[in-house]
Amino acid sequence: MKIRTVYFKVSDIERASAFWSGFLGLEPHKTFEIWHEFVVNGTRLGLLLNDMGDGFTGSGCVPVFEFPDDEIPAYIARAKSLGATVVADGLEDANMRSIVFATPDGHEFEITKHHD
Repeated sequence: MKIRTVYFKVSDIERASAFWSGFLGLEPHKTFEIWHEFVVNGTRLGLLLNDMGDGFTGSGCVPVFEFPDDEIPAYIARAKSLGATVVADGLEDANMRSIVFATPDGHEFEITKHHD
C-alpha cells in the first residue's frame, strides 16, 4: 500500500496553487477548474476548491517536508515571502528540529531537518 494523494480544501484555488508552486518550486502536474495537483517525490499534493460551502479554516493534516540542513534557510525564506506565518519554531530544539508554518489558507506544514 502507498499513499497516492494528500489534498487540502482551499477557498481560492489560484492563490493556493501559486503558494505551493512557489514553495515547492514546481508547476502543478494537473490543473482543472476546481483541482490542482503537484507530484512531490512520487506523492501527489492536491488542492481542491471548497465549492461546497464547507465552513473551515486550515486542516488537522500537517505535511512534513524534510530537507538537508543547508537547504532549510532558503525554504524558510521562500515560505515567508509567499505569505506563510510561523506557528512554532523548534528548529534549534534537539527534539523537534523543525519549524511549522501556516499558509494563507491556514493549512499548516512543517519544514524539518534531515532525520536519520
